[in-house]
Amino acid sequence: MTSILRSPLRPALAALCVLGCGFAHAQAWTFTGDATPTWEQVIDRYRALAEGRRSARLMEIGRDDGGQPIHLFVISDGGPFAPDSIRARGRSVLFIINGIHPGEPDGIDASLLLARALLDSDQLMGLTATTAVCIVPIYNVSGAQQRDTIFRVDQNGPAVHGQRANARNLDLNRDLVKADARNTQALVQALHRWDPDVLIDTHVSDGADHRYVMELLTTRREKLDPAVAGFMDEVLVPGLQRWMDRKDIAMCPYFETMAQVPDSGLMAFFDGPRYTSGYAALFNTVALLAESHMLKPYADRVNATFQLLLGVLSVLDEHGAELRRARAEAARHTAEATGFPLHWRLDSTRVERLPWKGYAAVREPSKVSGLPRLRYDRSRPVDTTVPWYDTYVPGPLRTKPAAYLVPQAWREVGQRLAMAGVRFERIMRDTVLRTEVHRIVDLRTAREPYEGHHLHRDIRTSIAVEEVTARAGDLLVPLGTRHDRFLLEVLEPDAPDSYFAWGFFDAILQQKEWFTDYVFEDVAADLLARDPALRAALEERRAADPAFADDAWAQLVFVFQRSPYMEPAYRRYPVVRVLR
Repeated sequence: MTSILRSPLRPALAALCVLGCGFAHAQAWTFTGDATPTWEQVIDRYRALAEGRRSARLMEIGRDDGGQPIHLFVISDGGPFAPDSIRARGRSVLFIINGIHPGEPDGIDASLLLARALLDSDQLMGLTATTAVCIVPIYNVSGAQQRDTIFRVDQNGPAVHGQRANARNLDLNRDLVKADARNTQALVQALHRWDPDVLIDTHVSDGADHRYVMELLTTRREKLDPAVAGFMDEVLVPGLQRWMDRKDIAMCPYFETMAQVPDSGLMAFFDGPRYTSGYAALFNTVALLAESHMLKPYADRVNATFQLLLGVLSVLDEHGAELRRARAEAARHTAEATGFPLHWRLDSTRVERLPWKGYAAVREPSKVSGLPRLRYDRSRPVDTTVPWYDTYVPGPLRTKPAAYLVPQAWREVGQRLAMAGVRFERIMRDTVLRTEVHRIVDLRTAREPYEGHHLHRDIRTSIAVEEVTARAGDLLVPLGTRHDRFLLEVLEPDAPDSYFAWGFFDAILQQKEWFTDYVFEDVAADLLARDPALRAALEERRAADPAFADDAWAQLVFVFQRSPYMEPAYRRYPVVRVLR
């Protein structure tokens, strides 16, 4: 692909460079202070920006769990304001989500600054002739309205801000698949309507202290189509790094430490579909998380986020057509692919050396416990390199069926497929289909609830070919579309973020039919006499497990669960894979 450095700057970019390098009007687009506005003030400011302008519109896209409206502010030079019309004009779409965690409001102020800069400067407005900018001013409205000084105890400002959870006490950046929140249901529908080329979710990072103002998380390249991954790695990220370098804003990749301090090694975060960035990747949208560093002054963090947003616009202004072509190619590849991996692991054998601007880590007695504690000594900056683990390898490929059959009884699943823009048809009359049926063999379930669910993991299934009767009203979900990767991630039961893993099918894990022991004793004896294999399995289990051998009820259950009297729906996953 063409290097961003070798491409001549367009006039709009030249104007940006002049503004950003400290010449005339530069101060107009600089944030100062240590305060962030309320939700009401933010919406009033966007409403004022849109008033009387042909290039901006404020609209509602849904409701927060607390009942408040969620807004979308769209900037598009001269209009239009409908996604189809924007794409018909050959424009890219940049979608910015702010306040998913309202205690991290940097993007809220940075996006207000961006909107004002674009609308007040004819030169900067030229960027929206090639890219429509969609801004969710504050996504978690109910969380933003819970303003206080006590949240985000580790964070250096602003003085007052919102809380992480929404009105249902949900972390909305864990909700993209399960979509419990009305917020998420609105966002998912908006994302599929707008189908952004680049999505940016603005945050503030936690973790190790260092000298970088911005940490940039990109969705995992391994999950993107090669052409889209190539654009992200070879054009967008290098372009953003050079943009931030020119603004003298230190930026590093978003990371997690292998141990407590960066010297131990840093690893890239794996963003599953529950997160905004991982969800967007299923549709080959390039997703970024702007993670400004919690310990930097608030104004510095806001200005860094603002410059990152401008940098993305500058790359799209120059190379947006390349990304749009890559995404169109990716949609075809997704529809034509035979399958996708569902499981990934960090490749610990692939290690690079990452330049690192940190501080000396020292150990000293804790005033709380008296035990050694970690402190970063800001008087001792350190320039070094650290181990960097940035490669994830896939597990086996899961082949695609011709379609999925989703029984109408599981309406919550059908509703979520519809929200995601999945096209399906209703079975008109009872029809026998040749299918593959999963049965749950084993799983582990979290003891404590996580975001309102007891998550399942380490799910193992058996699979058998069976003829299944599809009832009139059931959903037939064909594959061969841009949604295929999404469908495998949510409908294959053992996928880490599947609807099964999130507990949408938990009713099948409870046995409903039982027996009276003194009656079933004679039935079980007859079954064992007529089935040598069942008798052998029972004897093997008794020999291996003394507690089982001393438990008459457990042995009756063992026989019952392997008998013709056992209910067929127990642990039978209701969504089946329709064969061609």
